[in-house]
Amino acid sequence: MNVAEARPSLSSPDLVVQAIMSGVYSGRMVPGQRLVEADLTRNLGVSRGPVREALKRLAAEGLVTLNRHRGAYIRALSRSEVHDTLIVLEVLVGLVSRLAAKNIDKGDNRALMAAQFDRLMAVRENSDFMALLKERRDFYDVLIRIAENAEVSRLMPLMQIHLLRLQFQSYLTHEHREKQFLDYKAITEAVLAGNGNRADRVTQIHIRRTRILLSRLPEEAFAQS
Repeated sequence: MNVAEARPSLSSPDLVVQAIMSGVYSGRMVPGQRLVEADLTRNLGVSRGPVREALKRLAAEGLVTLNRHRGAYIRALSRSEVHDTLIVLEVLVGLVSRLAAKNIDKGDNRALMAAQFDRLMAVRENSDFMALLKERRDFYDVLIRIAENAEVSRLMPLMQIHLLRLQFQSYLTHEHREKQFLDYKAITEAVLAGNGNRADRVTQIHIRRTRILLSRLPEEAFAQS
């Protein structure tokens, strides 16, 4: 049974979109990787038309780069794109943390935040990068959920953030990761304390440190503009 038969409720383009996004989230597809139409049609049991439609949709969403002469690739970010993305995230994620701190005592928000922080800390020494990546993503997803702001959720470039982490994970040392975990701890403590100003500030500092760190990487770490 091919993938298309296993998921008859999805249209063919939707099936391709889902398969590529799943590949990126699982780490099977990485920034800079070429997407071969023939492979996608064979593996997913669809024709080239739906594959091309799906690639155009993913290009519009910033996940895929289409090049007239080189074909389709999982998007890799240039130095300027990384800088610009992190400048925006510094403000947006800071706001998310501020709102989460404001809402921390609503419903089961406090328990959700504490539980996700514990799960993140549990993979601190994990050599499985994808497990760490998942818990980091879930950490921010919980913050967004607790923030309860639909517009912030809509504006957050979640896939670009995931691509950014995938692209640069091999350049981060154990020391860099330890500093990141200290930042996650500071963010969590501020949110759980209901201190919106501090939550905003420590989150912005965390994103700023990441931006400075990545700005010092060699040119080969980045896609060419």
